[in-house]
Amino acid sequence: MKIPHITKITIRRLVLISTITTLASLLLMVASIVFPGPFLLVVAMSVGQLFGTLSIILYLLAIAFDLQGYGEHDEVGAREE
Repeated sequence: MKIPHITKITIRRLVLISTITTLASLLLMVASIVFPGPFLLVVAMSVGQLFGTLSIILYLLAIAFDLQGYGEHDEVGAREE
């Protein structure tokens, strides 16, 4: 059973959002090391872990969609008129 509305562009967006959340998580972790403080440490560990987990889930979802062949016949640069 294939879901017809998932395209290659959707898969690329999942990977892009995964990359952005990974960088945000990494930024929070580095900030907690550079500027040590109890509040920043708690925020970095909580929100950073949330962003890191979300990025892994989105990336694995993009891989699963790609392996299932969603968007296989879509032209990436094609325009619908």
